[in-house]
This record gives sequence, structure tokens and C-alpha cells, in this order.
Amino acid sequence: MPRELSIYLLVIILAGALSLFLCLFAQLKVKDAPGAKPYIIVTLLSSIFTFSYAFELSSTSLEQTV
Repeated sequence: MPRELSIYLLVIILAGALSLFLCLFAQLKVKDAPGAKPYIIVTLLSSIFTFSYAFELSSTSLEQTV
């Protein structure tokens, strides 16, 4: 895997981890605030999408991406 792709994957994985952390933090600390439930859902879906994209970039063939 080229070094540039590895750095890009690391940044994407860190972004997904940050989204997941924000989702869990909001669930534990601000779940009763107005607008908290949509925020939790959006950050959870964002982290799922980000990790899925990272797995897609790390695949080595077209068949693995589908």
C-alpha cells in the first residue's frame, strides 16, 4: 500500500473515531438537551459511513469493494 494512501486512511479512521466519540459523549452527557437525539443519530451514521469508506479504500480489488 502506498504511503500516501496509508496517511489518508489514518486521517479517515481518526475522523470516524472522533465521530463515534462525539456520538457516545452526546449519548452519555447531553441526551436530554433539545436536538440531542438527531445529533446522536447523525454522528453515529457519520462514523459508520467513514469506517465503511476506509474499508473500501483499503481493499485491493474491485470485487472487494462491492
